[in-house]
Amino acid sequence: MANFDAKQVTPIEWAGIGAGALAFLISFFPWYSFSWDGGDLGIGGTSGSASAWTVGIGGWGAVLLLVAAAVIILLPHLGTAVPNKASLWLGFAAGATVIILIRWLTLPDDGGLGSLAGGDFSSGAGFGLIVGLLAAIVSGVAAFLTFQSSKKAAA
Repeated sequence: MANFDAKQVTPIEWAGIGAGALAFLISFFPWYSFSWDGGDLGIGGTSGSASAWTVGIGGWGAVLLLVAAAVIILLPHLGTAVPNKASLWLGFAAGATVIILIRWLTLPDDGGLGSLAGGDFSSGAGFGLIVGLLAAIVSGVAAFLTFQSSKKAAA
């Protein structure tokens, strides 16, 4: 196994590695949040949230794809050859982006009952989902740039 030399990692590769690390860290933040103030019922309200690990495959699946992309980027710097690295990275990042977008579109909402029993109900994407989507987009753009340069180098 070769020694890891951080100087050999390009800035674009650092973007992909950072996106994978950020996706993992942000997966523990709320990806979905809801709140209800209780309204005229005279009871206390409630609120809650769900992390990427509890919102379903649309959360944890995308996080695992971004972490896998980061590992694929790192492996050649650790002495392990990865054939079609740029293609794999691009596929994983694009898949993660699409999965997160689908998860966002399919999150439960208030169903038009925002003022249920006189109370305010709200729900939607949390901080983690938005940052996770941004990480997936950054990784995808970096992967695309790497893919383009690998095609030019092969020609």
